[in-house]
Amino acid sequence: MKKIPVLALLIVLNGCINDPATGPPDPPPPSARGVYILNEGGFGQGNATLSYLDLDSGTVSNDVFAAVNLRPLGDVGNSIQIRNGLAYIVVNNSHKIEIIGVTDHRSTGTIDMGTGRSPRQMAFVNDSVALVTNLYDNSVVPVNVKTGVLLPRIPVGSNPDGIALAGGKAFVALSGGGSGTSVAVISLSSLTVTDTVTVLGNPGKVHVSSEGEVYVLCTGSFSPETPAGIVVIDPQTVAVVDTIPLGEHVFEFALTTGGRGYIPLTDSVLTLDTRTRSVIGTFARGTSFYALGVDPVSGDVYAGDARNFVQPGSVTVFNSAGAVQRSFDVGIIPGSFAFRH
Repeated sequence: MKKIPVLALLIVLNGCINDPATGPPDPPPPSARGVYILNEGGFGQGNATLSYLDLDSGTVSNDVFAAVNLRPLGDVGNSIQIRNGLAYIVVNNSHKIEIIGVTDHRSTGTIDMGTGRSPRQMAFVNDSVALVTNLYDNSVVPVNVKTGVLLPRIPVGSNPDGIALAGGKAFVALSGGGSGTSVAVISLSSLTVTDTVTVLGNPGKVHVSSEGEVYVLCTGSFSPETPAGIVVIDPQTVAVVDTIPLGEHVFEFALTTGGRGYIPLTDSVLTLDTRTRSVIGTFARGTSFYALGVDPVSGDVYAGDARNFVQPGSVTVFNSAGAVQRSFDVGIIPGSFAFRH
């Protein structure tokens, strides 16, 4: 047998050892189809993480942001969106937006929203500008996502949270620290508040249905107790056209592009028909979920279970008929989903 010189052997072995200066090797590049799961982490703990389910290989990779960028994501990952090959991650207690490429999870920039603002949700006006709600700043701030420049803030009212765009307007839920009862309406042409809509107590999440109507989830106030419900707004007339009552405090809902919606309760998930604006059945009975997302292509429903809010959570995937497809573990408090196709 031919002997390998000692020096050559050391060189070969050294090539197999991770360089402590660069850390472990990058995870394999994701395929063109996948699902990002943003795990909030504990408040003040700085342990938000990003998981990725590769839909072609079926593999799940956890903490992909830190694995590639060699630094933590930050304190409380609140929301995530994908646009033009980039994922925008709002990290509210770190007061920033992290931007990564979806082909490799590598950071392309960080937008500093300013100390104490607590950004929550963002909505894209166009490829350059997004509107970001700031819970503690009582504002919506337009951001040029290409340059990172913050445009003049728009005062909207107490504790803005969810935001959605429809009919040339932005609809902003003003949670009021749990006691709010209104939605601010911003003109996208003037970037000023032009109207206010009265809704139920503690409005939070806002989505636009496939019929173009604005759905505002109102969790209900806790002191005094007020009922929860979904308030439906016509974006053209800026008038409330319907209210869907809910029997308990609800913090999350998801809408599909095909006229269906899902509302998680403590022991089941309700299904909603946005064409009739009515609850039509029960989906995934006997379960309780913290977060929901719907794949716009397959119609599969992704449900995040926060478990005890300390240990890693899990995600269960259902098909549109309610049958479980798979479950897998993710990071602490899975709270948001973004789909890549």
